[in-house]
Amino acid sequence: MSTIEVNKITPVSGGTTVQVGESGDTINIPAGATIANAGTATGFGVSLANGADNRVVTASSASALNGESTLTFNGTTLQNNQAQNTDATIHASSYTTGVKLIADSQNSLSKVDASGTLTFINSSSERARIQSDGKFFVGTTVDGVYNDSSGAGGFNFNPTSTVALAVNNARPLILNRIDGDGDLQWFYSDGQQVGTISNSGSTVSYNSFAGSHWSRLADNSKPTILRGTVMESIATLCDWYQVKFTVSIDGKDIIKKESIALPSGKSVGDIIKHTYQGVEYDAEILKEDNEQLPKCKISDTEDSKAVYGVFMDWDTDDNTVNDMHVTALGAFVVRIHGNETIAIGDYLQSKGDGTAKKQADDILRASTIAKVTSTEKTHTYDDGSYCVPCTLHCG
Repeated sequence: MSTIEVNKITPVSGGTTVQVGESGDTINIPAGATIANAGTATGFGVSLANGADNRVVTASSASALNGESTLTFNGTTLQNNQAQNTDATIHASSYTTGVKLIADSQNSLSKVDASGTLTFINSSSERARIQSDGKFFVGTTVDGVYNDSSGAGGFNFNPTSTVALAVNNARPLILNRIDGDGDLQWFYSDGQQVGTISNSGSTVSYNSFAGSHWSRLADNSKPTILRGTVMESIATLCDWYQVKFTVSIDGKDIIKKESIALPSGKSVGDIIKHTYQGVEYDAEILKEDNEQLPKCKISDTEDSKAVYGVFMDWDTDDNTVNDMHVTALGAFVVRIHGNETIAIGDYLQSKGDGTAKKQADDILRASTIAKVTSTEKTHTYDDGSYCVPCTLHCG
């Protein structure tokens, strides 16, 4: 091997090949030398072509790269000159992990990785991401920011479960209707509007309104209970349990809490194994705070002063325990005994079998359940009992 200093090569007419050095030799070309290419130079691992496409050229004040004639780069701008309405494509080769668009030394960039996740980074910190499954995150990288009990909060949209918003020690949501009274928020179920929140001046209305309480039967059973059935409270308060554990999110330790059914033989303060998003954690059992919600039973006392409301439905969103909604205030339906004839304006009391009866007078009592607002039957059951619209007065 040797080093060959090339100062001048005299062209040979007739297309004669000029060989400089041998395999393994190093060829030095002096600084400032100009190499003019009129054809094609081959054999050095590089092919330089003098065609319109696929050429490397020198542009004034910048190095310009021309690929196909539709793709140009002038030193600052990479431009696709394809025909109108044609997509420009940046494609990573099979051995890369993703594609990055970078500004200011990677402090700000967007990146698509091999899993299809699109990430937006600013000041070296991730600010948002869209995953290949359609989940969208801002300020967090995990589902369920709604139950973070520490951290900076954030927003996420999960197409199959939740839209969650959390803010640390501040109001999570502000709604401002400008220049006029009216609806502030609409609520829909299966494409049908089922309620609104509106304002008239300084008064906010919840339309239509029914106030319900969480409750549960004493034995945590889940029998069939007919809609509108009269319920009584009992002395025992509802008990709900959680686990508390710590996860690492974006390099920070975040305290998480999740509802559980109390495991057999376990009690508050015990440490158990709990799986969250496929990872097992050591978790402490906590008892949720509850100072106002009692358990209940189907009313079995006539004219009972323990009436709590009427049965609406079972809670199907939490499978840890058999919670129900007992509706106690606002507009709903009440199940009337089949032998009772009622009129608009009648007060109702418990008949002692889960149904209601007409109250004998028009005095609002501790045993009053509701006032009839319509005699149209909304439900009729096999035992002859039926439901009518009422305003509930159980509080």
